[in-house]
Amino acid sequence: RFRVFLGAFLGYAAYYLVRKNLSLASADMIAEGLIDKQGVGIAASAVSIAYAFSKFIMGTLSDRSDARKFLSVGLVIASLVMMSVGFLPYSAANPAINVAMLFGGMFLVGVLSGMGWPPCGRIMAHWFSQNERSFKMSIWNTSHNTGAGTLALLVSAGIAVFTAVGIAESWRAAFIFPSVVAMCVAMFCWWALRDTPESCGLPPIEEDRN
Repeated sequence: RFRVFLGAFLGYAAYYLVRKNLSLASADMIAEGLIDKQGVGIAASAVSIAYAFSKFIMGTLSDRSDARKFLSVGLVIASLVMMSVGFLPYSAANPAINVAMLFGGMFLVGVLSGMGWPPCGRIMAHWFSQNERSFKMSIWNTSHNTGAGTLALLVSAGIAVFTAVGIAESWRAAFIFPSVVAMCVAMFCWWALRDTPESCGLPPIEEDRN
């Protein structure tokens, strides 16, 4: 149960490593003339728009899926999409195209972000009984703060690494470096998570906790 809880905690935190990356890269992108403040606002809004609808859709799908596969695969795909945003060929001559590419990437990330919470809710319901669930959920609910706070540190570390190896557009690290870390967390989640106690040959939590 501790292993499953740790997988859900770190897995959901990792979804926040691949969500708000644009806000940390935007200042340098603006300075290089790749996008303006209005463009940043338009592109960044795509995440919230897509995430709002995705929560409903992914919640329904998660109820019919294995929580381990749902969370881990969603995190891997979200990481790959965010990483690809860092590799796109932006040009100062075409800021409108830059905004369109960023909007598309952020929209996909918003859709995939909806794959984080539903499997965690499913895990909490199946692995923790009613008389302990509120306390466990309170601890788990700090995972998004952990992820959001860690993102800034990883971006700073990534930019330092990119600068040290001589990569001129070091702002690309804001998209790439946290995505690599999130993919590593997804591998851990694949090992740590299990859908239900019954899927491991264990009794239901209601029976185990009387």
